[in-house]
Amino acid sequence: MGPGVSRVGHVAIHVTDLDRSIEWYRKVVGLKVTGRWGPPDFGVNVCFMRIDDMHHNIVLFEIPADVDRAGLDRTDSARRRIGGLHHIAFEVAEREDWLNAIDHVRSCGVEIISGPYVHGHEAADGKGFVGGSGSHAFYFCDPDGNRIEFYCWMMNISGPSVSAPAPDL
Repeated sequence: MGPGVSRVGHVAIHVTDLDRSIEWYRKVVGLKVTGRWGPPDFGVNVCFMRIDDMHHNIVLFEIPADVDRAGLDRTDSARRRIGGLHHIAFEVAEREDWLNAIDHVRSCGVEIISGPYVHGHEAADGKGFVGGSGSHAFYFCDPDGNRIEFYCWMMNISGPSVSAPAPDL
């Protein structure tokens, strides 16, 4: 038995420009600021952001100014070949909301870099895969190259299936 984890609480990411990232996550993802802190009260500049009323879902940590930013890899995080973040996924409740999210992201001038498509063997576009949840998804990147996913319709696991051949139950 594990430690009784019930869900992912939050994701914390490094960003190169805190102000730019706060505005981007507000505009594109729709997050709300809970609060900002920095020296001398907090070791680095940080911003806690939330979806609804929980204190925070995303934490932005600004890379300190004394770090050489010229050498930082800002390419799509899913394509980097180092340890660390691959992507952050945000669930959208209904398919209609997900379709509206596609239009919203595009209207913000953000390029959709992958999708939209179905994560499952039933997809007819060649991008589906065995083991996929059947969710509808698309991906884009924040200003620092951190890949973001918006999805809807994640399946629940209640027993073995083509998408979950030997699940822990």
